[in-house]
Amino acid sequence: MKILITNPFGIGDVIFSTPLIEVVRKVFPRSYIGYICNRRVSELIKTNPHLNKVFVYEKDEYREIWRRSKIRCVVKAVSFLRNIKREKFDISIDLSLNYQCSMLFKLIGIKTRAGFNYRNRGRFLTHKIDIESFDNKHVVEHYLDVLRLLGINVSRDIVSPKVYASATSLSFGERFLEENHIGKTDLLIGMVPGCGASWGQDASRRRWDRKKFAALANRLIEECGARVVLLGNSKETVICEEVRAGTGGRALNYSGKTSIEKLIGILARCKVVITNEGGMLHMAAGLGVRTVSLFGPVDEATYGPYPRGADHTILSRKDMPCRPCYKKFKYNICDERRCLDTITVDEVFRAAEEAIKR
Repeated sequence: MKILITNPFGIGDVIFSTPLIEVVRKVFPRSYIGYICNRRVSELIKTNPHLNKVFVYEKDEYREIWRRSKIRCVVKAVSFLRNIKREKFDISIDLSLNYQCSMLFKLIGIKTRAGFNYRNRGRFLTHKIDIESFDNKHVVEHYLDVLRLLGINVSRDIVSPKVYASATSLSFGERFLEENHIGKTDLLIGMVPGCGASWGQDASRRRWDRKKFAALANRLIEECGARVVLLGNSKETVICEEVRAGTGGRALNYSGKTSIEKLIGILARCKVVITNEGGMLHMAAGLGVRTVSLFGPVDEATYGPYPRGADHTILSRKDMPCRPCYKKFKYNICDERRCLDTITVDEVFRAAEEAIKR
């Protein structure tokens, strides 16, 4: 049995698919499992021991080549499809929510194609689930529903999403501790004032106030003796630098300085990670690190840590009838931000204290 899984989305979505990968491996222990994802996320998923091969499809690269030379773009696309066809996959599990993937998989001869029929985009699928959104339950459960569609029994004792740290990641984590004179028994707290690459210009609507992050870091340093490291991508360096300045330079700013593989090494060494909702939250949770997360427009029941447990504290304003305002894959723009702005430093500090005690 050869099975191909496709997920072109970001860090969180790919991590949400790891229970699906694990179930497939348990049901078909001798199967060959391939996985298609974007280049950035490939660093994270390539260490998954249940996968045999990772194929990288980076949409932006194809767009850039198309702009320069349409012929070169077609040649590259044909070469990519030939590599997929060469593997002779029996089943495609398509999590892309579009029709292009299943159409191409049909053309190259994958006979069984399962996925989501979102806005009638599943017309080339042989097995499909009609959906309007992922709002009614967690994304992990939606993904596992595709396996049930194929007659694969999914136990109620569902595995949790996982991230596997490579030897390179762990080695970098060790060097990070040494270079910054952090002992292995020291209280290292990761803090993520950004929220990752999703949402583009609307990303600020997902972020708790950076001045509050600085105030929180100061309390953790002064009252708990913590070492705080600020993490994020290259576009969030300014945010993290502002937080670092608010601590008088006592927090470390590693935003934009590491690859995802090395970032995993730092996260794995943290005792607690405090973060806005986003990919970094799920990386930490997937590594088994305790988290305290802040949810504003996004529904934690759908996009929060899974399964919900004592190691993952979520702060949100459930009493606000306007929440969540991200529904059906769309954000209903709200300029008030009350759902995030009313979360206090005291609340987050108390949640962090409880996580530290655990």
